Amino acid sequence: MSFPRKHAAAVAAVILITGLVAGCSESGARPGPDPDEPIAITVGTLPAGDYAPLYLAEQEGFFDEEGLDVTIEVIAGGAVGVTQLVSGDLQFSSATWTNVLLAVSQGLELQVVREGTDSSKEGINAIIVAEDSGIDSIEDLRGMAVSVNTLASATEIQVRDCFSTAGLEPGDYELVEVPFPEVGAAVSQGRVAAGLVPEPFITIGASQGLVSILAPSVCNEDQENSPLVNWNASREYAEENPEVVAAFVRAMDKATELVLNDPDALVEILSTFTTLTPELAAAITSPSFVLDGTPDIEGAELTMELMLEYGLLEEPLDNLSQYAWQGE
Repeated sequence: MSFPRKHAAAVAAVILITGLVAGCSESGARPGPDPDEPIAITVGTLPAGDYAPLYLAEQEGFFDEEGLDVTIEVIAGGAVGVTQLVSGDLQFSSATWTNVLLAVSQGLELQVVREGTDSSKEGINAIIVAEDSGIDSIEDLRGMAVSVNTLASATEIQVRDCFSTAGLEPGDYELVEVPFPEVGAAVSQGRVAAGLVPEPFITIGASQGLVSILAPSVCNEDQENSPLVNWNASREYAEENPEVVAAFVRAMDKATELVLNDPDALVEILSTFTTLTPELAAAITSPSFVLDGTPDIEGAELTMELMLEYGLLEEPLDNLSQYAWQGE
């Protein structure tokens, strides 16, 4: 995947800032892959706004500058991505702490290398229904089917926790899997009564007569303080290729800095990997991108507590910091 380079002034500022943050030497030299002999990696992701920095890093040449030849592969969800990390089909993948903790509880060896987004913003995801459905509240979903992109995931935990706050317990509704891009059609056709989607699918849905009845990211205090998307590698890959992990993180740092400083960069990149028109891309609620990508251990502990409460984990895991990449 290749794109023309844009936003030259903003990019220059990003490179300067992130270079200082990374603690580069006075000469600017640092160990890492050679741009003249780039290392090929495949990165798993989803076609949603939270993952824009990955596409932006590719478009603006940040991966090239770090000596990485990146192939982007669309996956169904984080649970799929983490298994592909361990199998070696992917070198990095987007996921969530829920995916990671569930996987390590089953014996898979993973590490979170960078946080991506968190839940500290309203409007970044929604429970959507058909405008003419007569469904106005979560209580109206009693006995109905509601979609998440994957079960045993952060989206399942978020729906269960938010619905519990609204008065519905797990046995009061049915959760089914529907990939984010297909939720609008599933709701419109009546295959599910409602579905959880992030942006840009909220804005796309609104253009198709779908409305939000709940903002899960801020449905209660726990959700407001929860991490969302992160970027991961297998422990084996991270330990054997620390310079590649560091290069990947640096490129994602630059892209995140750029998308935070230049809203137009987000609007423009969205039209390259989603079905949004430029007009709709400009209308979306921007994801809550995390500038400091250090793995969020407190957020991981909160996630683990919710997983235990809703039955995704049978017992707590010890020392969650071991699942966070510590750097080169």
